[in-house]
Amino acid sequence: MPKPKSQRLRGMTTIEALLVAAAFIIVGVIGVMVFQGMGKSMSEALRANAIVTADRGGFDVTVEVLNGKLSGLVLQYGTAGSQTLQTTNTGQCVTGGGNAQSNALNLVAGQSATCRFPATLTPGQQYVYVIYARESTSGKAVQMAKGVVTVGIS
Repeated sequence: MPKPKSQRLRGMTTIEALLVAAAFIIVGVIGVMVFQGMGKSMSEALRANAIVTADRGGFDVTVEVLNGKLSGLVLQYGTAGSQTLQTTNTGQCVTGGGNAQSNALNLVAGQSATCRFPATLTPGQQYVYVIYARESTSGKAVQMAKGVVTVGIS
């Protein structure tokens, strides 16, 4: 014969309560692991600053790595208003460790390099540029800077 409602246990039994508590703990641990992984990948991501100048003989790009590792630079450029950009990755760079090719750099946070990308540019003409940096850890190309520069007359 079933017990009257007033004499039945209310709420969960001990085993049910333990199962619910274990589920909350597991979800919490998984959440912490996910957020730690996200923070780690964000802290390793490549961040850098670039300054670009131009003269008749080409572009000078000074890059400073703020975070991550940089293994190469690529410059795309074209005249302002043009729909196509030329790509060059054959620049000569000066780093703290000596000279290097722009596609074979090995820079880490706090290091910088100045690279010369040769090109025949017209004085007084505006050129658009896009700088891509190759990240050492993943090999991905990351757009680092873009803008417009005017070649000086002298």
